[in-house]
Amino acid sequence: MKKKSVMALGLAVTVGAATLTGCGSSKKTETEKVNVEVQTPQSGEVTLDTDYIGTVSPEQQVYVVPLVSGTVTQVNYAVGDTVKEGDVLFKIDDEAAQLQMDNAKAVYSQAEAGVNVATGGSRHLQNYQTEKGIDSMEDSLDTVRDSIKDMESQIGTLGDQETQLTQAVSGAQAQANAKNQALAQEQVKLDEMKKALEALEAANPKDDAAIAEKKAEIQTQETVVANAKLELTQAQGALSQAQSGLSSVKSGKSQLESALESTKSQKETLKDNLKTTKKTYDITKNEVYPETDATYAAQLEQANVALESARYQLDMYTVKAPISGQIESISVEKDSMASAGSPAYVISNKDSMTVTFNVAEKAKDELQVGDAIEVERNGEIFAGTITEVGTMAGPQTRLFQVKASVIGAGDKLPSGVSVKVHATTQREESSLVIPYDAIYFSAGSAYVYCVEDGKLVKTPITVGLMNDDEATVVDGLNGESQVVTTWSSKLRDGAEVVVKTEAEDAE
Repeated sequence: MKKKSVMALGLAVTVGAATLTGCGSSKKTETEKVNVEVQTPQSGEVTLDTDYIGTVSPEQQVYVVPLVSGTVTQVNYAVGDTVKEGDVLFKIDDEAAQLQMDNAKAVYSQAEAGVNVATGGSRHLQNYQTEKGIDSMEDSLDTVRDSIKDMESQIGTLGDQETQLTQAVSGAQAQANAKNQALAQEQVKLDEMKKALEALEAANPKDDAAIAEKKAEIQTQETVVANAKLELTQAQGALSQAQSGLSSVKSGKSQLESALESTKSQKETLKDNLKTTKKTYDITKNEVYPETDATYAAQLEQANVALESARYQLDMYTVKAPISGQIESISVEKDSMASAGSPAYVISNKDSMTVTFNVAEKAKDELQVGDAIEVERNGEIFAGTITEVGTMAGPQTRLFQVKASVIGAGDKLPSGVSVKVHATTQREESSLVIPYDAIYFSAGSAYVYCVEDGKLVKTPITVGLMNDDEATVVDGLNGESQVVTTWSSKLRDGAEVVVKTEAEDAE
């Protein structure tokens, strides 16, 4: 602002001088052109930085506190040494903890052996034997089913034979009855012939011819009767044979039916046994085994917890560096006692330092985590990044605390020193940004000179955010405006100009 005021005053004095001396050389002044450089407004962001005083501290500083008490048997580092995360700082006598660890290992090994016995070869053998037994019962059941089918087929065949033999017995019985009736009839005839012979012999004992003829007839009839008896005997024999065959078939059928019932009963027994065995096997696999496994797993897990607890207890006797950094202080010595809860080491990580500074609420609202800042000490600048913006003002200062991380400064930013912090507290994005040196002020109003048709045009503008280098233009210009960026005592509204090119600037 002061620079611009001086420039504006110089311009007024120069213009006044030109006016006073213009009468003697007006022609020369009218034709003289002003050499200027121009620039069109560019889009961009203008920021305004504010300086603060900050305090440096390590981003990481830890107090190493042992969790157990005991005699220190080993101290590995001294103050000022650099350690890495995990390095052993010191050790405490761990004999008792080692015994607990050995006991926990033994208990775990025993539990693990129990799991192996329960879930290993013996279980596989038992499952194998059970599955083989199930296969054998299924084979037996298939064999019984086949036997039932065979017996049912044989019973069907015997049933057919029984039907045929029953019909044969009925036919043979009818034949025997017919032969018996025929024999009876022929016997009646024979008896009647014998009675007629007796009557003839009684009436005509001398009639030999008639008697001989009757006797011949009787003899013939006796032959007929004998043949009838033979046929009856044959019919009765056929009947007896048919009845015997029928009886044999009925007996075989009855025996097969009895065997079939027994086999069916055997099949049902096999089915029940197979079903029971399968159900038992399923329960064993799906319920007994999981319950057994869960029991052993719980025992193993319990042993593992005890083992981990013993290992954790043992690890407490070896104290390691929780972070990488430099040792600031040590309060334990070899053969002395270390107390649980008492700080033994202080370690600071100086690879990354924290700078803390306080800002007003307006600046706090503009700052965000991740914003870049600059830290200055002894004339040297260090880049940093905001990591924390406080949300509560201090009760006395009414300021908000802001923290930033600076990486790689090393010993150039010692812990506890004060530094200057440059932070961007205002920013404004605009499509019209011009150099700050191109702006002039008069009576509190801003203006610039633009080149139009080879002449200077004094152009009032409304300025937004400004810094030492640039300013945003809210109103008065557009993207094609030719803004004069060089100062000259000859700048005035309406003056003719010659726009210098970059080549001319270089020359």
